[in-house]
Amino acid sequence: MAAKFKSFNDTFIHCAFALAIALIYPNIYNKRKRLFYFSIVVAINCPILYWFLLYLYKCLITLDMINLANNITIGILATLFFFKSFYGIYKTEIFAKLLNKISNDMLKGNELDKDYQDIYEYYIKIGMHGQTCWILIPILLSSQFPLYASGCMIYDIITSGEGKRYMVHEMELKYIEDRQYETPYFELVFAYNLVQCVVLSVNFAGLDGSFCIATTHLRMKLKLVSHKIHCAFRDSKNRDELEVRVKESIRDHQEALDFYKDLQEVYGGWLFAVFLLTSLLISFNLYQIYLSRRVDPKYTIFAISGVIHMFAPCYFASDLTKTSEEFSWDIYSAAWEVWADPVVTNLLIFMIAKSQQILILTGKGMVYFNMQLFISVLQTSYSFFTLITS
Repeated sequence: MAAKFKSFNDTFIHCAFALAIALIYPNIYNKRKRLFYFSIVVAINCPILYWFLLYLYKCLITLDMINLANNITIGILATLFFFKSFYGIYKTEIFAKLLNKISNDMLKGNELDKDYQDIYEYYIKIGMHGQTCWILIPILLSSQFPLYASGCMIYDIITSGEGKRYMVHEMELKYIEDRQYETPYFELVFAYNLVQCVVLSVNFAGLDGSFCIATTHLRMKLKLVSHKIHCAFRDSKNRDELEVRVKESIRDHQEALDFYKDLQEVYGGWLFAVFLLTSLLISFNLYQIYLSRRVDPKYTIFAISGVIHMFAPCYFASDLTKTSEEFSWDIYSAAWEVWADPVVTNLLIFMIAKSQQILILTGKGMVYFNMQLFISVLQTSYSFFTLITS
């Protein structure tokens, strides 16, 4: 009979695939190989990076504020790409440890009773939603540029017959700026830009998706512990069996706390980078819309994607905090008073005291990720927007 619950790779296939394609899947045996392949990816994209930096510099010295804002928003995405790539490789060992723990816990679920497996299924479904979210967001974010350019060209052909050409990202290409809209330069650059869209998509889908899965998995571990406590007080036949089962629950709780430490260690730096760069991304998109005096669909979608990029980790981190806050009440509500055993009661008191540690995920201890942070980011982004427009 096939196993009901499988490893991380077999359960969250799309996230594992995106991590592998983005060269940040934490295989401790191929770090050098991944660095080599990453250098090849960078080399392939060097021409567009060169053109981008030259045009960014030109916009800066000529005070072309509209195009400067446009380029800064793209530059933020590129910065996140490089950060995630190096960060994922740097955190390989602890990241591999985290994913292995998820896989081991998933496989253990096959040996548990149906009531435990129901908890597994519920939280796996939530993890799947997080994975899907971080498939759709990067696809929306990266595909909108070529689709918008293609749509504009098709519209111009239909309405005017002239067929004005639009680049994936409008900028001057040094040395061919007078020919960049001519055949074959335009077609080659357009196709070349699609490479960057694909590279950015998988990079965002992998690491961001794994965060949603890992936080949901920790929530599942806490719910399993509280359920185990309830079952211990409900189903134990004698005092010795009860004590053994409560001690097992304490060990499981300690494993959950160790998992939380690993989770914070893996994603702490990434969370801080997301907070910092996403705030800038939203601000400069608002600034671009302000300068153009119209709602540009491309950059409006870009701004919305940036908001969702901040909302998702805040939402999942907030749910984890809420689950950890409920944990002490969950174990207190077990039928401990029926037994009135002082040893077991003391064990439960110890566990309740330990569960007072609220599990809050932070960006390197400087920002606390919850829904209040999401609101603060929107307020800060708007404040920064009003500052740069004043």
